[in-house]
Amino acid sequence: MNFKADQPTFAAIVANWNGAAFVERCLGSLLAAARRAGRPIEIVVYDDASEDRSPDLIAQTFPCIRLIRGDSNIGFGAAVNDAMRHTDADWVFLLNNDLALATDFCERLLATLNEHHNEPLLAIGARTRDWETGAINHGGQRAAWRDGLLVQTPFESDTAAPADFFQAGACLINRRRFMALDGFCRLFAPGYWEDYDLAWQGCGRGWRVLYEPRAVAWHLGKGSMRRRLGNYGVSMVLRRNHLLFNWLNLCGPARITAHMLALARLVALDDAPPDQASWGRALASAVGQLPEVLSERRRRRRRSATASGEPSVPMTASDDGLSS
Repeated sequence: MNFKADQPTFAAIVANWNGAAFVERCLGSLLAAARRAGRPIEIVVYDDASEDRSPDLIAQTFPCIRLIRGDSNIGFGAAVNDAMRHTDADWVFLLNNDLALATDFCERLLATLNEHHNEPLLAIGARTRDWETGAINHGGQRAAWRDGLLVQTPFESDTAAPADFFQAGACLINRRRFMALDGFCRLFAPGYWEDYDLAWQGCGRGWRVLYEPRAVAWHLGKGSMRRRLGNYGVSMVLRRNHLLFNWLNLCGPARITAHMLALARLVALDDAPPDQASWGRALASAVGQLPEVLSERRRRRRRSATASGEPSVPMTASDDGLSS
């Protein structure tokens, strides 16, 4: 593959936690996809202090892969942030440990990068399908303002298409721009919504996100997280982090007022089943992080004001969605 830009360098980062049941499948498929891509790709596995035998399996089965063993469990976002500091690649494939990549996965994302090399890309997201059924479990995602909340809305395409969000567990991302945004925000630990938050910030700087549906991986889906938290815990983190995403990124008194009214409706009308967290409980959990949210908002404003060479593009709402 002949890149039109000055030859970029590539790495792949897999964040692993207790992945003994599936990480070998992931890494085997990654090695095959990397070979087919025909370009050097450094492969790094960051083990987030696993409690099972997965780090030893990785070391024994894949001696060609660089394994970093974390001292303590810090969560997906922080693990990726740390791993990013262990490579100087220009572009990084970020991959969940419960993926099985199609053989042309890396090749397809690199081809799309080559086609759009003149654009200020932050990330190119891939399509993931359910490991067992083959149904799409994560595709293209755009942002919408709906009922007092910033939400993600799915879309599909046959070719690479503009998106507002990308899935951190199956994407190709620009490492310099990732680091310029200070990586994934720690408020979203142990995981979920940190990738949407990063994409939202990047789009505000004028960087672009693409969705490439022809790059496919099969995904177990919340494999490690569900083992750690259970169904109830996963639903709690998803709802709490959705609120934190809004609190970090909402601007303007009209939208903030509409959001506050929406919170009252969500709590009053909540009909969550017993195995799912209610909006009320998620709200209580998020409120506990409000001082950190306010501090992070101030920090982002300062960073945006001092950023040089990167335009700041405000987000504007329409009745049925958002555009940047």
